[in-house]
Amino acid sequence: MRYQLFVIVFGSLLYRLLPVAAVRRWLASAIPWIGSLEKTDLVGDVRGGDSFSDIYGLKRFLIATLPVLSVIWVKRRLVLFPQTYGPFKSRTSRWIARWIIRHATTVIARDKASQAVAQSLAKPGQEVLLSPDVAFALHADKMESALFNSEAQPQPIPENAIGLNVNGLMYNGGYTGKNMFGLKLDYRTFLTALATELLVHHPGPLLLVPHTYAPAGDVESDNDASRLLKESLPPALQARVWIVTGDYDCHQLKGIIARCGFFVGSRMHSCIAALSQGVPCVGVAYSMKFRGVFESVGMTDWVLDGRTLNNDAAYHALLKLFTLRAENQLELANHASRSKQRLAAIFTSLLSAPRT
Repeated sequence: MRYQLFVIVFGSLLYRLLPVAAVRRWLASAIPWIGSLEKTDLVGDVRGGDSFSDIYGLKRFLIATLPVLSVIWVKRRLVLFPQTYGPFKSRTSRWIARWIIRHATTVIARDKASQAVAQSLAKPGQEVLLSPDVAFALHADKMESALFNSEAQPQPIPENAIGLNVNGLMYNGGYTGKNMFGLKLDYRTFLTALATELLVHHPGPLLLVPHTYAPAGDVESDNDASRLLKESLPPALQARVWIVTGDYDCHQLKGIIARCGFFVGSRMHSCIAALSQGVPCVGVAYSMKFRGVFESVGMTDWVLDGRTLNNDAAYHALLKLFTLRAENQLELANHASRSKQRLAAIFTSLLSAPRT
């Protein structure tokens, strides 16, 4: 697959360097990607919302950049959809980011902090727009039951359950396994203490909701990390921990999160699934992206930054927010509604703009 990507990029570069109609027709025929780009008015790049950065490594940033280079070289209309820009640890990634932003026809950030980062890289007169994350508009399927703990039959999802998303990447110390994100928080022991306390304060089950599925042993695996968290708890509590084990898509997972009365997440889009539905949510963060997204719905104080907080501080702050969950629900729902309206207005304007 990666070989095919390099063929696409090389063919796109030839397309740009050899403006001969016969050559371009041949390239469009030989490489369907280029043929599709020729017929496209607009191409959007979003990179999962948080990967316009080298936070996950320069190699990943470069590979994600290759399709964008193809779009620019075939001279299509490139729009950078709402996402977080930065941070950039290396000069190389910052230079590439500047080049892409300056060649995009429209640049949209999903938070004020990264809007400022992108604006600093933009060319004179180029405006970086601000919009909520596109996942705010993602519809949720109505979910009244789900598969838990690998059981054969779906079980009813309790109302006002507590939901918890365990980030496998954080749980395993990042791709390096050596605290890649520079956390002050010991994420594993923090989650064990937190899960224990939440089960004490709440009579119902604790729902562990994986958002990135991967095989056991994979550093990205939320489902594997959820299992390890459950096994770290006292045996008497483990029966009240329900791990979502069905093969659910993003719409279904959002529907499961909708059933929660309180949610704690470390995957950004699990948090957005909660926030966009008015579910009080605490984000246990490993990067700058959390604060900006939470700020967009008036929940800035509901971000606990694992890079600056130790276990004790994060633990007590989260339990305090748990007691305030009902007080913030209506205001959050109003913010979420306005965010969806803003998102719709941005994309209506974008899609109605004259084609170039």
